[in-house]
Amino acid sequence: MDDSLTYHINKALTYEEDDREDPDPDDEKLDVFNQGWRKGVDTDQEDYGERAHSSLSWHNLGYRLGMLFGPTSTELREKMYFWCVEQMREE
Repeated sequence: MDDSLTYHINKALTYEEDDREDPDPDDEKLDVFNQGWRKGVDTDQEDYGERAHSSLSWHNLGYRLGMLFGPTSTELREKMYFWCVEQMREE
């Protein structure tokens, strides 16, 4: 694994604060998550740098996962969102 990939994986998994709202899923949070994912896939277009990694929001969680997994189907992104909601509920 090259150093840049390791760096991105480590950055995607760390954060200082969790700013996500309550764990009840809704269409607005899913839309924000998907917007972040799409931006994470195309980091040449917009790179949030360090500010994307200091706190966790639905937008930058999507961004982080988009950076890691790249383009995916809408169905897979939705499954990942609902999986993240369940993980948040279990905390």
